[in-house]
Amino acid sequence: MNRISIKLALILLASLCIVYMAAPLTAASSTVIKVEVLPGGDSRWTTEKLIPLDTPGEVAGWDATASQNIERYKAEFEGRMKDYVARISAAVDRPMSIKDVNVTVEKAQPYALSDNASITYGVVRYEFTWTGFAMAAGGSLEVGDAFVDGFLLNNDDSITFILPAGYTIKSVSPACDEMRDSYQPQVKWMGRSANGTEARLFSSGEPAIIMERMQAPAFSVEWWALVPVSLISAALGFAAAYALFRRRRSRTPEETYADGDMPMPDSGSVTPSPALDEGRYMSDEEKIIKYLEEAGGQMFQSDLVRKTSFSKSKLSMVLSGLKDKGMIVKIKKGKENLIRLNRPPEGPVEDGK
Repeated sequence: MNRISIKLALILLASLCIVYMAAPLTAASSTVIKVEVLPGGDSRWTTEKLIPLDTPGEVAGWDATASQNIERYKAEFEGRMKDYVARISAAVDRPMSIKDVNVTVEKAQPYALSDNASITYGVVRYEFTWTGFAMAAGGSLEVGDAFVDGFLLNNDDSITFILPAGYTIKSVSPACDEMRDSYQPQVKWMGRSANGTEARLFSSGEPAIIMERMQAPAFSVEWWALVPVSLISAALGFAAAYALFRRRRSRTPEETYADGDMPMPDSGSVTPSPALDEGRYMSDEEKIIKYLEEAGGQMFQSDLVRKTSFSKSKLSMVLSGLKDKGMIVKIKKGKENLIRLNRPPEGPVEDGK
């Protein structure tokens, strides 16, 4: 009797809910158990009892009675489970408890038949947390010692253990029906017995699973931690592309097509100086005036090309604007133009002024 006491507790509410049925059911009920094992050894149990409702009368009876006295059923179920777990806790000498008990009822049509009709099922769902269910030691978790009396699965029942992410399965006992040893492993046993009987009885300490925590890589980053970095990188990339686009659109035709005319620095007395290094916030005309003042009021046009890094065509346009405003004068000196501020120069004046 002890061996099946937990099973009796799990089907208690289902039995109470179907007592109104006078005739036996024509399809077998089944129980689906899912146990989520947490890293510290606690577990969250979800058990669904599927009860076939084959006739309109059974469906009507379920609708009329299934949800009645649900709190009383919940209290009775919780009391039975607490008594059972207290006995197991004493047997394995490990603190255990039952908490967060919840019981719900509903209807579902999970299976389609060959004639396209559907079986209606009454579903009784039990949920509770079993603390201390698994034995946690260091980096390992062991499931099974809590099944002091073994375990019972009827022919259509199943139990699935959902194991913690980051653990790997070392062994299971007895051989399971399904196993997924992935990032979040799962192990499943079905209620088919080896000798073909309607119930599958597990020995004491079974079903059992031994798992170990996987070694973390030397450098590990959760995927969500990369989201801010990705967003920032994307924003910076967009900003750089937009700035380049604006810069290209702001260039004059002379800058675009006459870059090949830009002279390279030579060993002359004037050293090229990028416009961004001097007069960062000056207009082109202000830069020309500044360079002329620094040179004593006059410079050859070829020296201004090297000094400003302007193309010849752009410099010619800027100088024409300054000349039209009366701020400079151009003096022909052989093959070159001497550019002079339209005021007395501060230094010696070139011959032929």
